[in-house]
Amino acid sequence: MTAREIRDYVQIARQEPTTEHLEALWRAVFLLKGWYFLPAHADTETFPMVSLIDDEPWLLGFTNVRRLQEFARAHRRVNPDGSIPLLVLDPLDSINHLQEVQDHVTGVLFNIGSDETFRAPTGALLDYARHFGLPLDG
Repeated sequence: MTAREIRDYVQIARQEPTTEHLEALWRAVFLLKGWYFLPAHADTETFPMVSLIDDEPWLLGFTNVRRLQEFARAHRRVNPDGSIPLLVLDPLDSINHLQEVQDHVTGVLFNIGSDETFRAPTGALLDYARHFGLPLDG
């Protein structure tokens, strides 16, 4: 059996959105070494970009650098020298940050603009984090 990638979990969960498949997707997301974000401003790398999607504020997260690069180039978020600003947070840091802003964002939208797009509201992400045993702040 070959190792699955996030895109495989997304596809399986879309085809059969069972509890087992959804949990497998989120387990894989929480096992990533990092979640990738574009900084809100090019001159700071401490706060992830938030975007209004269907009139709701979502953090835009990416499960790999390639997806982030594609989005950044498509939306002209490339620095004059050709580099792309990047904020990498491990899943625990991502969830702790999400807790800090939970009253202001709906959740995290991953891999926007790709076939691997998926999302979860803040409450669901916090529930999954607890389910997977992350030691949450607060």
